[in-house]
Amino acid sequence: MLRKSWTMLAAAILLAFGGGSAVAEKQVLRMAYWTGPSHQMVQTLAAWIKTIEEASGGNLTVELDKAALGKMEAQYDLIKNGVRDMVWAVPGYTVGRFDLVQAAELPLLCPNPRVCSPVLWKWYTKNGLAEKEFTDTKLITTFVGGPFLIHTVKPVKTLDDVRMLKIRASGPSLPGAKALGLNAVPLPPTEVYEAIQKGTVDGAEFPWEAMPSFRINELVKAHLEVPGGLGAPAFVIIANTKAFDNLTPENKAALMKAGGEAGAALIGKAWTAADERGRADAKERGQVIETLASPELEKWQQLLKPVTDEWIAKAEKKGLDGRKLLDDFRAMVKDASS
Repeated sequence: MLRKSWTMLAAAILLAFGGGSAVAEKQVLRMAYWTGPSHQMVQTLAAWIKTIEEASGGNLTVELDKAALGKMEAQYDLIKNGVRDMVWAVPGYTVGRFDLVQAAELPLLCPNPRVCSPVLWKWYTKNGLAEKEFTDTKLITTFVGGPFLIHTVKPVKTLDDVRMLKIRASGPSLPGAKALGLNAVPLPPTEVYEAIQKGTVDGAEFPWEAMPSFRINELVKAHLEVPGGLGAPAFVIIANTKAFDNLTPENKAALMKAGGEAGAALIGKAWTAADERGRADAKERGQVIETLASPELEKWQQLLKPVTDEWIAKAEKKGLDGRKLLDDFRAMVKDASS
């Protein structure tokens, strides 16, 4: 009888401490990406992963792939189908699915990623939009890349100058290029270097950071900056729903603490720093940097207005007040910029 009592007591103790060990369970998520391993975002992801480990007390880590897995447009399905647990994805390449988060991509809206990345997260979640769009994956954070400008093999100052050239524009940069009447050539970022080298295109719409990231700084000679940008690429970090659900409550909380607004701010700052390095590199190379000025800018604003109107119409088709949402976004950007 005494032996049985000791056995029951030992079992109770093990059960009690077993619950504690479940809380401290060490778990690993596998994360994919789509650029080359030297892209600045890969280093930024490594820094972000450290904040996850810190938030979880070392109980949750993320193993980042050593090389790109799949093309940019395939990333969302990789996660939805459980090929990887997490990924950095581009909503604009899943056409028609993520119209609301793509508000961040509208032209003349975002001055830089440092400002707009945390604003995008706050605006998107405050208005309950994540639940409407990310229904089959778990949204961890949102952020934006640098504003699009035009990089060319020869200097341009006006819209007429740019229209004489073949300009790479794809995904988030394509609507603005079409609205401006550019001779747009859709290409993924990884194919632009070769296209410029062969003369297939004469330039590209890209943020500054893309110049060294994709080695385009070796080929172009001039850059035309547009205040507020010709849009900015919206990005997300998403997790496979099952992989997220399998995390302990503590590890879920740690991941969302490192994600959300904090993750958006960290990544936005890193992206802005990469833009600044790209611009500094152009200056060091003696390349021409022009800024679009009035009244030329006013001409571009009028031509780009239909892009904004189209987003408002898409939001309204979803039963939302698109103009009110966009006014709210603009007000939040203005506040964050001041």
